[in-house]
Amino acid sequence: MPLVLLLAACIPTAVDGDGANIAGLPVHMTFLHTSDIHSRLYEYNFTPSFTDETLGLAEELGPYGGLAEIAYILRREREQSGRVLHLDSGDSFQGAVVFNEFDGEAEFRALTAAGLNAAVLANHEFDKGATNLATQAATWAGFDLLAANYDFADSDLPYATELEDLILPSVMFDVDGLRVGVIGLGNLSSLNSIYDQSNSMGIRVIEIDEVIPSEAAKLRTEGADIIVMVSHMGLDDDIEHAKKHSEIDLILGGHHHVALDPPLVVTNEETGKRIPIVHSGAFSKFVGRLDIVVQDGQLLSHDYQLFPVDNTVPQDPEVAEILEEYQEQLDYELNLEQVIGYADEELLRYGTSGGDSMLGNLTAEAMRFTPGVETEIALTNTLGIRADIPAGDITLDVLYNSMPFDNTITTMFLSGREVQELLDYVTARSTERGCQSQAQVAGIRFTMDCKNIIASDIYINGAPLDQDGTYELATNNYIAHGGSGFEVLERNTTQIDTGISIRDVVKQAISGYGNLPQKGVCEEDGRILAVY
Repeated sequence: MPLVLLLAACIPTAVDGDGANIAGLPVHMTFLHTSDIHSRLYEYNFTPSFTDETLGLAEELGPYGGLAEIAYILRREREQSGRVLHLDSGDSFQGAVVFNEFDGEAEFRALTAAGLNAAVLANHEFDKGATNLATQAATWAGFDLLAANYDFADSDLPYATELEDLILPSVMFDVDGLRVGVIGLGNLSSLNSIYDQSNSMGIRVIEIDEVIPSEAAKLRTEGADIIVMVSHMGLDDDIEHAKKHSEIDLILGGHHHVALDPPLVVTNEETGKRIPIVHSGAFSKFVGRLDIVVQDGQLLSHDYQLFPVDNTVPQDPEVAEILEEYQEQLDYELNLEQVIGYADEELLRYGTSGGDSMLGNLTAEAMRFTPGVETEIALTNTLGIRADIPAGDITLDVLYNSMPFDNTITTMFLSGREVQELLDYVTARSTERGCQSQAQVAGIRFTMDCKNIIASDIYINGAPLDQDGTYELATNNYIAHGGSGFEVLERNTTQIDTGISIRDVVKQAISGYGNLPQKGVCEEDGRILAVY
């Protein structure tokens, strides 16, 4: 790869260097970036979206992804740069059966072998609890874990002291004489009850407007030439931080699963400084490479490449050998190639018109009709379904990729007014996301009015909603406990967690139907009408 093009011809050639004095010299630095790997450690099949194809992920070059393939790209790019760091924006956990079975051990071990330098701590790293995170990090993470906005110091929980020691607010790297300060910002929006005074993980949240200036000042005092923010806050928050905080020189972000090529450049409102924001996608589909030129603490220029991870990419032998151990155990313990059904066409997790979806309707119907549940209505969050199911044989592995979470069915009784509040919240949450429904339902039909941010024309099993009536709901335990902001469910006192796995009931439904889609259960039927 050629060095970054300089801003003007009068600037001398950038120096890769060998640790010599860099004062007054323009210096070249490479950042390799990954994010939201979500346990996609092995290659897998899916249909690339239009955006994926635009970014270079060609439809005919599947299967895609895999951490051994990512490690090959990382090693190749390291060999072409004198100064290089690999930084990750979090959520390496959760998304495939390898996490369900090995609790994050495989992810941390493989990323360590791939040469990761530091990663921000994200919401899904907590999916099997903070104690599990502490165990996996202490045992297998050979890289720094960062989260400046999380403080465990005041917690009495048994793992808090260990996490306080393991998770750093920031870290300094001396890369051949260039001192790079890296600040980590963990996610706040998706960690359930993180703002509660006694939240279940014992985290005290430090306000971003406090933590960025203080950590940046500390790093500058320690001699940082450049300050990088590695974030799992999401793109919108990254933009706001770039506008407000001129202490930052560049941002490597994640959480929203977007890839930006070229990077977004945001002008700081106070100083006019231009701050690049890099997002390199999710699910092991891409690796980002950002090359910058720095002189005396000023970022002079940047260049970016996004590498697709497809079947043309070889595997890194060391990482492949590690992953083979886990694959052999999975093959022994689980028959992941077991065929449980057949998809005559691709089964989509999102509705094509913003409302209900094929997989959403299948899931919600399976939840409410399963023996031991059998409720009037069901509602589950759309993001609980993580991937479309490709056309062809539906294997157990495909199902785990689509539904990786170990969520169970929770039942409760809601008044008609609470049903109205629930669907109003779904509408408001969906409005913030382009009027793409953030919930899937069964036994309910309604208009999701994103223009007026209200749910209207609500029918329960064909009858108009009775505000004074009572309805039994089946939902998932994550949103029942207030996950994703579902407070109307969290405060309900009639909850019963059935312990029945949602993935298992969907598996049974797929096996029962044999071929999908099926009318009424795995098709878009307009039960959620999105109005813009």
